[in-house]
Amino acid sequence: MAPPTPDFGPDIDAYAPYQPQRDCDPGGKPGVVEFRDLVLAAYPGTTNLGISRACGSGGQSEHKEGRAWDWGVRVNGQGHLADDLIYWLHATDRHGNRHALARRFGIMYMIWNRRIWMANRAEAGWQPYRGSSPHTDHIHFSFSWAGARKETTWWTRPPVPDRRQRLAVGMSADGRVELFHGAIDQIWHTYQHSPGGAWSGWQPFGGPAGATVALSASTDGRLELFAMNGEAFMHRHQTQISGPWAPWGTHGGGGDHLAVAHNHDGRLEVFASNPSGVHHRWQNTPGGTWHDWRPLGGPASARLAAAPAADGRIEVFAMNDDIFRHTCQTDLIGTWREWVDFGGGGEHLTLSRNHDGRLEVFATNPSGVHHRWQNVPSGDWHDWRPLGGPASARVASIESNDGRIEVFAMNDEVLRHNHQTDPTGTWREWVDLGGGGHFVRALRNKDGRLEIFANNDGGVHHRWQNTPNGTWHDWRQL
Repeated sequence: MAPPTPDFGPDIDAYAPYQPQRDCDPGGKPGVVEFRDLVLAAYPGTTNLGISRACGSGGQSEHKEGRAWDWGVRVNGQGHLADDLIYWLHATDRHGNRHALARRFGIMYMIWNRRIWMANRAEAGWQPYRGSSPHTDHIHFSFSWAGARKETTWWTRPPVPDRRQRLAVGMSADGRVELFHGAIDQIWHTYQHSPGGAWSGWQPFGGPAGATVALSASTDGRLELFAMNGEAFMHRHQTQISGPWAPWGTHGGGGDHLAVAHNHDGRLEVFASNPSGVHHRWQNTPGGTWHDWRPLGGPASARLAAAPAADGRIEVFAMNDDIFRHTCQTDLIGTWREWVDFGGGGEHLTLSRNHDGRLEVFATNPSGVHHRWQNVPSGDWHDWRPLGGPASARVASIESNDGRIEVFAMNDEVLRHNHQTDPTGTWREWVDLGGGGHFVRALRNKDGRLEIFANNDGGVHHRWQNTPNGTWHDWRQL
């Protein structure tokens, strides 16, 4: 499997120019050494055939400048590994950049199985190679000086922060909690054997790699999982209530973020964002087939939240780094109004419902957590108010057993918790609830106890109330 890939922005290196060997300095250059280590770690059973070559050996070669590497992989028996890495290097990224990672590494040319690909002639593709070695037992990589010195964007440009929601949690109709994690290889799944009981352990669930995930339930109680990465959007659902799962089905093209909401009659509606804005698709009947995708407009590549208002109309909130906008259905038929400005851009958002049906939105930026709420159910919106909390956090919110909203905000360093002290909306001070991490989700168990799930570099962890509205158990790893 190819190495993990950061999520880069649209800016990218030009194709590496042809820079043949001029001098002799055979010590391995840092970009070549680290590329070698990355590939060998990703493909066990392949070998290192070397970077450096003596100055007096053979003819002209970038090996003599420490900016070429021979990866030991054989056509017979290991050709699929070579194909996998080449596909990874040559794939078009989500911004439309061709040969994206070959350019980000500064790869000047590759020779493999009697063919050569040259970055300065990229449009020509693979061409016949007639050198003395057929390169059937290794791939030769030569790097530009920028790539060899780690001056290309794989090394120098910070990746785009991953704001995709990689955790999804929900409850089967029988009260068992089910949890899904969009890992770098596929979706992973664990679930309680009984309500509040022991967990199954993580099981591979397939689906797109590195996906954002969302989980909801059809009107009959069957869970439906949506998973999307930059290339594909897929969908999987339980075939019977609290039962087994159907195979994955294609649900659309790739994108950035997604959200799911229920229409007034129980039909699910899914919203996805990509660089062209927000798009949506809905069930034609509750639990039934799906309508084709339709564009909805709105900000590009936005983080999304969606929920029905008290009168059953879906409201959608879309925020990217620069703007925050809002739209809603104008009637129960599904007519949509134009997007309106809802505030400035930010990091992340979440949406909850007050005890009386008023929606409340929480959004984060470098100054902390802010919130805005409906003045009356299904009505107009109060101005933004700061709520404090950690900067640039990922947030989750849930309604407690007695109708108070509880909010969890986590950045790379800290996870903090706040909640309404009563259903009228007074808030207490933030308290620490653990260390930082990547994503956080919240759920109310069948017996009313809240449970939160968070992941960091050490895995997925959870913590739960000992009694409804009570104290919290220590963190446990799943």
